[in-house]
Amino acid sequence: MTENPSKLLTKTRLALKNPALPLFISLAIMIIFDQINWERQFGLQFLVLVLLVLTGLLIMAFLEKRHAPWTSYLLLVPILFGAMMTAVYAAGATTFFNVVLALAGLVLLAMTLLNGQWFRYNVREVLISTLLLIQSAVTEPVRVLIERGKSNPNQPANEETTTWKRVRPYLLGVLLALPLLIILGGLLASADMIFRQSLENIFNWFRIDNLFDVIFRAAYIVIFGYALAGAFIHALTHRIEKQDLGTDKPIFTPFLGHVESFTVLSLVNLLFLGFIIVQFRYFFAGEANISLDGFTYADYARRGFFELVAVAIISLGLHYLLSMFTKRSNPAQKRIFSALGLLLLLQVGTMLVSAFQRLNLYEAAYGFTTLRTITHVFMIWLGVLLVAAALMEMLNQFKRLALVFFLVLFGFTLTLNLLNVDGFIAQRNIAHAAAGHPLDAAYLLWNLGEDGIPVLFEHVQDVNTPENVKETLEAVLACRYAYKSQEEDRDHWAEWRLSAARAEALFAANKSELESYPFIEWTETPEVYNEGERTNPTFIVSAISVNGEELWCTSTEVN
Repeated sequence: MTENPSKLLTKTRLALKNPALPLFISLAIMIIFDQINWERQFGLQFLVLVLLVLTGLLIMAFLEKRHAPWTSYLLLVPILFGAMMTAVYAAGATTFFNVVLALAGLVLLAMTLLNGQWFRYNVREVLISTLLLIQSAVTEPVRVLIERGKSNPNQPANEETTTWKRVRPYLLGVLLALPLLIILGGLLASADMIFRQSLENIFNWFRIDNLFDVIFRAAYIVIFGYALAGAFIHALTHRIEKQDLGTDKPIFTPFLGHVESFTVLSLVNLLFLGFIIVQFRYFFAGEANISLDGFTYADYARRGFFELVAVAIISLGLHYLLSMFTKRSNPAQKRIFSALGLLLLLQVGTMLVSAFQRLNLYEAAYGFTTLRTITHVFMIWLGVLLVAAALMEMLNQFKRLALVFFLVLFGFTLTLNLLNVDGFIAQRNIAHAAAGHPLDAAYLLWNLGEDGIPVLFEHVQDVNTPENVKETLEAVLACRYAYKSQEEDRDHWAEWRLSAARAEALFAANKSELESYPFIEWTETPEVYNEGERTNPTFIVSAISVNGEELWCTSTEVN
């Protein structure tokens, strides 16, 4: 029977001198975030939120006299990097992983602030600590308020403290009921128009405009502020003793026999070996051997790499689970399991090479897109993870898997930022077109993000760019400028992004050339129905012609 893991991770629980402070700071943070984020485009908001959270945590740690080891501050590197890069690049995938990296770092910081041993946590301890953090986000704000004043029972009671004790339960009850009243009241108002009108009449006394926007905003401010307060309290009150960390005790006692485990690994290895034998002639010969079995170039290049990546991920999970659940009572059984596991990882790595080769062939034929570029980078880091897993198997260090996962996430996200995904795509696709392949103008027009705009301008001004490619890029930029001119400007500082600022500066510097571009124009009069009434507005449609294809740019109503 294994030791209760929660006892390992809640060794010491410290009291707070100012138990209400986390709630006040958390609600203040959420109110500020709401003010800079509501109905605005994404820009600096996430960076500001992270800075507010870190500042609030450090202020409370100082006031509570909590000392954090220097290793805890190492987490500020990935946290601040991820947060800052959300204000640099506009690419959706890059922004997503920047946010994930920053949030993962914040979670680790909340779990290990007082011991600084995040780098020693194994997967079990990360999972349990995450569950404890979620529990704290739900229960801790209420617990510390209830326990307020109990730390000094010998303090003489006076009239003020007696009155507070009488009033406090009612205030606490209102605080607990408020989020429920907001959510349930909003649902009931949506379900019944008469009830909604009654609520609006009540709130009209206070002259509140956009009532249900106010209710929704108040709801998420209270809910997320409450959860953030719980996370703050968890970080400041939960301390784990050093000797409790780094143990290799599993969550469950190994229950799977070594014969069953060896059989699973052997059969999977045989399956992978058969696949590799069949595919071996394609691994390095590429296009030269594709026609042997009657497949077209596109069929071979397009099919398979996502499936092979999925196989690699599943195999990593299988190896880890078997290493946790398999009983290995003597050195011979341990050696056999390690040998089969290493063979599995080696064959998965070989298949990953096949997937990478397929993706390279597809990119060489059809150019780059966001999905292909992200997958390309992901497979490289998946290969790093496979190598790390093999090393951990050989050194019996699978307790380091959680740290390896975090470092791989950091490396993957760092690579995406250094690469500048949209800039890389534009660069490679233009070079692909300069080599004689067709340039996908529609992708540059509608799918390429602002991060790639400087690359387009750079090649328009480059004397070495082929004339036909330059004409296409000029058309794309003129079309994007015309469309952008019809959009609302970003006039709030919270919407600022470095990539957007660079793009706007380039468009402004080349305004005269872009506005003088000869668009193809025609009029359209579509039938439009508005509340059952038919209207026939007239629009002037502007488009560009690229390689005989007309690409829409703008539509302007003239009556």
